[in-house]
Amino acid sequence: MSILRKADKNLIKELNRSAVINVIRRHGPISRTELAKITKLGQSTMTKIIEELNNFGLVNEIGEANSTGGRKAILLEFNKLFANAIGIKIMQDHLIFALTDLQANIIEKKEIYFESSSDTQLIINLMKDTIKQLLIENYLEINNLIAIGIAVSGLVNGKEGVVLSSPLLNWNNVNLAGPLKEEFHLPVLIDNDVNAYTYAELEFGYGRNSDQFICISIGDGIGASFVIDKKLYKGEYGGAGEFGHSIINVDGRPCYCGQNGCLETYLSNQSLNLTAQEFFSRYPNSDLFRKSINYEAITSAAKNGDPLAFVLFEQVSKYLSVGLINAINIFNPKKIVLIGEALLGKDYFIEKAIEKSKNNFFKRSFDSEIVLSDLGNDAWVQGAALQAINQLFQPPIYEETNSLVSS
Repeated sequence: MSILRKADKNLIKELNRSAVINVIRRHGPISRTELAKITKLGQSTMTKIIEELNNFGLVNEIGEANSTGGRKAILLEFNKLFANAIGIKIMQDHLIFALTDLQANIIEKKEIYFESSSDTQLIINLMKDTIKQLLIENYLEINNLIAIGIAVSGLVNGKEGVVLSSPLLNWNNVNLAGPLKEEFHLPVLIDNDVNAYTYAELEFGYGRNSDQFICISIGDGIGASFVIDKKLYKGEYGGAGEFGHSIINVDGRPCYCGQNGCLETYLSNQSLNLTAQEFFSRYPNSDLFRKSINYEAITSAAKNGDPLAFVLFEQVSKYLSVGLINAINIFNPKKIVLIGEALLGKDYFIEKAIEKSKNNFFKRSFDSEIVLSDLGNDAWVQGAALQAINQLFQPPIYEETNSLVSS
């Protein structure tokens, strides 16, 4: 259980420092006057905090703002090169690494493949070795690195750094954070991969202008994340967002979760194979007979005019529209952001799915806006890095908080 710190002068000082640095991170370059308006801090307090941050190397003065008369204001900017972070996304058969600055801009990216049956120790060792390799190749020392963030599919206990269950990886109760903390003596943050992407969406995408939205991912699995007042809602045990296990057909396909007719059994990559088998007899000349069927394969087939690919996308459109209607009816979101591998074939199913989803409970009152993320695949590892970076700048209200703004 998180233990709240005692309210004293040190805590107030650190909270003010956190407020200042986070405004500069997200709104800089910014003048002291604008900074004071946003933080509502007094001039003397502001001056002292900025001096401390400047001496520590987290904030730079970068020049003067345009003036309409009078003395030009000096602009303050967050020093994104103060240190580095690592973002990692764990896939079924490979790892994606990103070395980033403190704004999660990617400096170098690597993909390391392994056998899908590999044990967790091998994968953890690959992480350790590749992190060291990234540092060496970029002429960095271990003390240049301040945090590691990991994105993984499944149910994650972020506080303990444990993957409780990942059907995609066939993992149960895998401690990921512990071995990396022991190796690098750094904070290691782990979260569900859709949550990680959503951190990037908040920082670089639709979240910049949206306080509340849902991200829905369609690919190897079906997941969701919920943003409320610019914060992720994770549920009581960190499991909020298992949207793929909403049931859309009680007599439908069996799901590994133990239920029947889950949305994931109709929209995931694996489900495309099952759907294709139902239609193969009608399309014996389809090139998809000779391929492992996933969104990438059927998108390629559709581009070549394969009729079975169009049928499969028709099914995707049908089931996605049901999922979207359920999301709209249950959560009444202002915006839904779609992400994931399925968007490779967006031209063949998205428009129809969105149009069908408008026939929801709220259709006579207002529409939920449904958009496609434009961040691309780098957002997974950028978001993984961001979760770790953001942790270091959060208000240090708990005893166990790792924070760069603490005294």
